[in-house]
Amino acid sequence: MNLLVSYDWLKEYVSLKEKPEEFAARISLSGPAVEKIIPQGEELRGIVVGKVVKLSPHPQADKLSLVSVDIGHKQPINLVCGGTNLYVGQVVAVALVGAMVRWHGQGDLIELKPAQIRGVKSEGMICAASEIALGEAFPHEEREILDLGKELGLANNPPLIRGAGGINPGTPLADALGLSGDVVMDVEVTSNRPDCMGMVGMAREAAAILKHPFKWKEPVLSVSKSKGKKAGVKVTIDAKKACSRYIGVRINGIKVGPSPWWMKRRLMSAGVRPINNLVDITNYVMLETGQPMHVFDVAKLKGSEIRVRFARANEKMMALDGKTYQLDDKILVIADAERPVAIAGVMGGEETGATAKTTDIVLESACFDPVVVRKGSRKINLQSDSQLRFEKGLSQLSPPSAMARAIKLVLELAGGKVVGEPADVMPTAYKPVAYSVTTDEVNGLIGVEVKKTEMIDVLRRLGFKVSATGKHIKATVPWWRDHDVEMGRDLVEEIARVIGYAKIPSVVPIAVAPRQTDQVIQWEDRLKDSAKAAGYTEVYSWSFVSEDLLRKASYDPKNLLHVLNPLSSDWSVMRPSLIPGLLQAVADNQEREKCLRLFECSNIYVRNDGQTSGPWKDLPDEVPEMAIMVKDTEDDQPWRTAKGLLEHLFENFGISDVHWKRISRDNIWHPGRSAQAYKDNKLVATVGEIGPQMLETFKIKSRVGVIVINFREFISLAKVSKAYVPPMPYPEAKRDLAVVVDRNVEYGEIALSIRRADPRILDVQWFDTYEGKGVPDGKKSVAMHLTIGSPEKTLESSEVDGVLNNAILACQEKFKAEIRA
Repeated sequence: MNLLVSYDWLKEYVSLKEKPEEFAARISLSGPAVEKIIPQGEELRGIVVGKVVKLSPHPQADKLSLVSVDIGHKQPINLVCGGTNLYVGQVVAVALVGAMVRWHGQGDLIELKPAQIRGVKSEGMICAASEIALGEAFPHEEREILDLGKELGLANNPPLIRGAGGINPGTPLADALGLSGDVVMDVEVTSNRPDCMGMVGMAREAAAILKHPFKWKEPVLSVSKSKGKKAGVKVTIDAKKACSRYIGVRINGIKVGPSPWWMKRRLMSAGVRPINNLVDITNYVMLETGQPMHVFDVAKLKGSEIRVRFARANEKMMALDGKTYQLDDKILVIADAERPVAIAGVMGGEETGATAKTTDIVLESACFDPVVVRKGSRKINLQSDSQLRFEKGLSQLSPPSAMARAIKLVLELAGGKVVGEPADVMPTAYKPVAYSVTTDEVNGLIGVEVKKTEMIDVLRRLGFKVSATGKHIKATVPWWRDHDVEMGRDLVEEIARVIGYAKIPSVVPIAVAPRQTDQVIQWEDRLKDSAKAAGYTEVYSWSFVSEDLLRKASYDPKNLLHVLNPLSSDWSVMRPSLIPGLLQAVADNQEREKCLRLFECSNIYVRNDGQTSGPWKDLPDEVPEMAIMVKDTEDDQPWRTAKGLLEHLFENFGISDVHWKRISRDNIWHPGRSAQAYKDNKLVATVGEIGPQMLETFKIKSRVGVIVINFREFISLAKVSKAYVPPMPYPEAKRDLAVVVDRNVEYGEIALSIRRADPRILDVQWFDTYEGKGVPDGKKSVAMHLTIGSPEKTLESSEVDGVLNNAILACQEKFKAEIRA
């Protein structure tokens, strides 16, 4: 899972002095890997804050206004604007000449240039939010421009962002919005580290690795000590093994509205669209702490109670995505007194979600079994950010602090009052786990000498409670790592990664023999190298394909291997061939390149023929295959190019005396321009062109040459070693031979018979096939160059003629051939 991390936001939780690039390099060596750094505010370059000082009607257009705007210059600039909500004193976003905007929020970005609008010169543009990539933050009606004063509360020129000074006309909008200088890091978080799927977890990790102060103070969920005070909502957990904790808090008298800019900015930096203050708070807390939250509208709950149970037969629920899902007794749900109101850990229900009219809410913070969440999500094919976190395994101690944080934000941004006590139901008490390891084990496994004090320091920085006696170190696992650290050796890994794997010298172990590489993999590498050397580009595609793609390629999906619970309909069938995927790659890229030379070497999947036994008997047969495609708009016979590459591979790997057969009929291959290569009655490869009907189906505009290599047969015949053959010491003779044979006789059979007719025939090369005048109906003339020679002497003319006669006799005996003058 990848997390988008604002560096400016991260600094709220940990003291950082490093530049983002330095931070990314150091963290990636010991913790989550930073894959990309994205500067913020780049799309707002050339856009400044302006103040409307004068408005007047456009002399030639009723819907346009002439606007004088102060942007910090000596004189205001004059603009033409069609905004319906303009007024004097309004604070607006002004795009100057050269800025990039999206006209009316649609289409591609365009560079703004000076313009004459109905006869009046305009020196820039007053922007709507959707025209400058802020439409999600500030939704608006058509023709409404971005009113910074209204949206951001700029009365009397207060700061736009917390801790900032006031702004002046001419201030770059990116500076005013607090975006300049910030970057967003695209961070890969491995599935065993759900604690890093929030800003606090990332900050905790950074503090431990970089030895910087960790500033986050964990909020505490306050509970009254007085006895008899009732909870604001009734919570019952029926599925006790599937839900280890559920906290519900009721807040009455809230007001739903837009979130402040500082929250919208944080959400957008993480790739989340702002909706309203309640929904935004739950998303914000999830992004901050890694703990998913949900909010229910109390007025829509039946019986004002929450029950955690498995769904019943034939129950249905409409989720927040607007789709109705059929549930069963394997799917964990949150229910009220009558029906499911949320799919636990996955998504809430549409009917009980908060709306603009909501006044009373119940906040949810819970801990669900990761396996139950994952199976339920896959069963109904529904994914969400919450589900991605729950299925990795969250701690039983995570919900309280997240709930406390959410309550604080709701009271601050939406008002209201907490009703009663928090309902905190926990079927089993939390038991922290501890593991031990010796200093000798640590040093032995890492391979370098680490001081005991350094081991203890690393573990404590990571949040472990450590005690040491002699060489023994005992560490209690912090709650946020209780699904990750599972044994003493995990403590060794923690010490090693924080110290830095890069500091551990690379030493080849003594007396460890390298494992021999699998033969198929070796041959894959050889064939890939040969294809790359010939100018072909390797393609990697999914092993799963869609039924639609297979139908386009003339396959019947009913007879193929289906995935029982696919992530998507695009990945529902295991591919039976590499051709469909390569054809789609050609179709998708034909506009980018005139000449496409692609290949893929991977497994295809066919039904087990019953010969496999044991635990693998029900698994499909994974068949290695190599497919190569050639498409060149300037080449009208790409099958020749493909055949040339195949013959090169045969020659390079010592496969000779190949017998060719034409493909008579096939849905994929062109019937007149395709052939199969056999050796010892084994089908080694197929080469030719894709049929015109198939090209039309994939909307490919020119001919496509194809090779499909049957990998197992190829490597059973191929050789790596080569035998030296000295050049012929005596001159060779050249003769041409044209024979008339039946139309169905293949050239490969003729050439093979000629080679076997006399050992002094060194080579046979085709140069012409003719049908027409002078050749009987049903016949064809095949012309060849023959190379004749001997390693013992120079052949006399009569001897060469004798060899040629042997070739003619062989053709006459096998094919009843006639010699054509």
